[in-house]
Amino acid sequence: MDRKILIVDDEADIRDILQFNLENAGFNVECASSAEDALEMLSDRHSLILLDVMMHGMSGFQMATLLRERGNLTPIIFLTAKDTQD
Repeated sequence: MDRKILIVDDEADIRDILQFNLENAGFNVECASSAEDALEMLSDRHSLILLDVMMHGMSGFQMATLLRERGNLTPIIFLTAKDTQD
């Protein structure tokens, strides 16, 4: 089965670094530059979502909420550059 990791980040440099390292570790990776693009790409072949919290347009938290409301239980790891907790 072809399982993939979906990287969702609006910063190309971060996407590229993550994709490079994960592919070198043997993972299949797809990338999206926005939550909106990711929602169109997401399928049952994705086994993990690496999701940026702060993006232009829909935030990572908003995307995660929407996915859960739709019944999508794909595991999510949030990425953030924040240095404090709200």
